[in-house]
Amino acid sequence: MSQLSVLQYRGFASDRRMSMDIYADSLTSALGSTDLQVSSFKPESPLEKYATSTYLMRYLRYWHYPQTVRETKADIHHVLDHGYAHLYPKLSGGKSCVTVHDLIPLLNWKGAFKTIDGDKVIRRPWLNMKSLSYLKFFDRIVAISQSTKADLIEHLALPATKIEVIPPVISSCFRPIDSVLVDEFASKYQLNPNCRWIMISGREFYKNHSASLKVLKHLCDVSDYDFRLIKTGLESTEFDALVDQFELSCKVTQLFLDDAEELALLYNFVDCLLFPSFYEGFGMPVAEALACGTPVVSSDQASLPEVGGVLAQRAKPDDIEGLTKAVMTSVEDMQYRKTVKLESGQWVRQFRADTIAQKYERLYLNLASNY
Repeated sequence: MSQLSVLQYRGFASDRRMSMDIYADSLTSALGSTDLQVSSFKPESPLEKYATSTYLMRYLRYWHYPQTVRETKADIHHVLDHGYAHLYPKLSGGKSCVTVHDLIPLLNWKGAFKTIDGDKVIRRPWLNMKSLSYLKFFDRIVAISQSTKADLIEHLALPATKIEVIPPVISSCFRPIDSVLVDEFASKYQLNPNCRWIMISGREFYKNHSASLKVLKHLCDVSDYDFRLIKTGLESTEFDALVDQFELSCKVTQLFLDDAEELALLYNFVDCLLFPSFYEGFGMPVAEALACGTPVVSSDQASLPEVGGVLAQRAKPDDIEGLTKAVMTSVEDMQYRKTVKLESGQWVRQFRADTIAQKYERLYLNLASNY
C-alpha cells in the first residue's frame, strides 16, 4: 500500500474550546513521527470576525463548513471533534472516524449533573444532538476515555465494537522541572512560596468551583497553614461572585497562562491540584499535574478514576470534608508526595505522544484494510 493519507477536520478557531485546539495540535504533532501522510482541513470565513454572534457561529458551523468539504479526498477522514460529526455526509471517498470527547450538553439536559447549589432548567441541545446523530455512520469512533465510551453505549446505543479508546496526548513539557526555574516563575507572578497553594482550572459549571472554594474556606478555618488558591483559565463572573460570597478575595489568585511551559511551571509550584469535577470526558489537568509529579485530589466521577489511577486521591464532588482531608494529606504526607514523584512518570507513559501515535497508526491502518 502507498503512503496512507489522513485528513483531519478541525473546527473554527473562534468556535473552539481551548482544549480542542490543544487536542488537535498535539495529535498532529505526535503523528509526525509515523509514516502517515497527515494533513488538516481548517474552515475559514471572513464572517468569523463576528464570532460573538451565537447565531452566526451556528450558521458557519452547520451550513457554511459542510459546503466547503465536498471535494476533499483522503484514505482516512478524521473529524477531530464530535461537535462537527454532521460533516459526515460531505466526506468523499475513503474511510471515516470521529473523536468523541464528552456528552456534556446531552447529559446536562438529561439531569446528570446534580450540583451542590441547586439545578436549573436546561433546554434540549438540538444542534448538538443533530451532530451526535451522525456518529453511527462513521466507520470508527474514538472515545478519549473508557468513561466516554460507556456513555456512548448507554446514551446513544452505539455498538461497543465500533468504539476505540485512545486518550489525548499529554505534552512532554509537563514534567518535573528544576526548582530554580520554578522559583523564578513564582517570583515573576508574585506567588508567595511560604503559602500552601491549591490549583484549580477551567470555568465551566461542571468544574464544581463552589466545592473548591468551600474546601479552601474550611482549610482556612481548621489549619495553621496559610492556604491559597490559584485558578487558571479564562475569567468567569460566576467564579468571581462565589469568591465574594465566601469572602475569599484575599486568598484567591487568578492567572491565565496560554503558554504550556509556564503552565507546567505552575503545576510544579503548587502543592496540589484540586479537581472535584462533576464530569470529565478525560480531565487533562489531572494527567498534566501527575506528569509534573504534583499530587492530585479529584472527584470520583466519570473518567477521573481511570486518568488519576492509584496516584490521585478522590472523594465525592460534594464531600467537602473528604476533599479537605485529601488536600491536607497532599500537603503533609511526605511519603505520598514521594510516591507521586517516583511513580507518575511511568503512569503517564500511556498518555505520551509516542504511545498515542502508535495507537492511531494501528487504527488508521486497520480502517484502510477494512478492519
